[in-house]
Amino acid sequence: MPHKLHVMTDLPKFEDLPLRKDGPPYNAWGLYGEDDELGRLNLITPETVQRGIRAAEHGIVINLNLPLDRQTSHSNARAGLKHTLVSVPGAQHLDDELSFNTQCSTQWDGFRHFPYKDWPSQGELTFYNGQTLESARDLTDSRNGIHNFANHPITSRAHLLDVPRYLKKNGLPPLVQLDNTTPIDADLLTAVAAFQQTEFLPGDICVLRIGHVEAVFALGRKGQNGNVSANEAEKKVTKFCGVSKAVEVAKWHWDRGIAAVVTDGVAYESSREEDNPIYLHEIFLAGWGMPIGEWFDLRRLAAECDRLGKWTFLFTSMPLNVTGGIASPPNAQAIL
Repeated sequence: MPHKLHVMTDLPKFEDLPLRKDGPPYNAWGLYGEDDELGRLNLITPETVQRGIRAAEHGIVINLNLPLDRQTSHSNARAGLKHTLVSVPGAQHLDDELSFNTQCSTQWDGFRHFPYKDWPSQGELTFYNGQTLESARDLTDSRNGIHNFANHPITSRAHLLDVPRYLKKNGLPPLVQLDNTTPIDADLLTAVAAFQQTEFLPGDICVLRIGHVEAVFALGRKGQNGNVSANEAEKKVTKFCGVSKAVEVAKWHWDRGIAAVVTDGVAYESSREEDNPIYLHEIFLAGWGMPIGEWFDLRRLAAECDRLGKWTFLFTSMPLNVTGGIASPPNAQAIL
């Protein structure tokens, strides 16, 4: 049975977090019920979807997915696509079989992917709405599985925040790609939105372009047995740009009622800083139940948005309907 949508009319203030006072930092556990498995996707109401439909003014449909055989530089330890042709002797038809890690290319992080670390005690891991590691590892327990994203397809109005174009058009220094030395703070997010005259409403999706895909592709790539994998130059990339690991950035997303975030980077936030206690993956996924989309192909979308002077569109995504799944290719598109 699809998980029931809980419609919220008024969100608590960010300053009210954590909602579960005995829970981890900035959690919103229980906001949509103790049994909730949709998190911020509850903010996507029929009215929100209709806003998105009205934003599809030109009928321009844009693919947002990289090929499944295009692994990220950050996913070298994850199994890439294995594509096998199945030909039955004497049969008229052909089949094929696919095997891949669901996070090897463009992906959604589901709620069983990333927990709070060291909560409720040192060495323990806890997922959205208090799910234990034992439960998350048990495939017979479907709680917080990616199938919830499929039963409630992620369809809403979305806004592209094109950081590289904003910086270039305003004569500002560019982001340092393939490094974490220029994190995107809340003030920059606000400035880009204002420059584009973009206004977020609860249930909208934030699509953040940092230019990571272009930077990685500029390193070149090699094919092996018909599959495209990260080359040696890509494998040496250990740092990456993204939003700043800061409470102010978390507050920026909460206050705008953003339902999900998407980026062309390998992680929405910049690479880990060992001395920084803030990790947005914990807050977004385990604390709020907010899906994180990574390694999206935003190249054509950014070009079309710039050409039209229009950064708002209908976003649709139908993840794999895998009961209890951890993550999924998004099968996403933008309709301008």
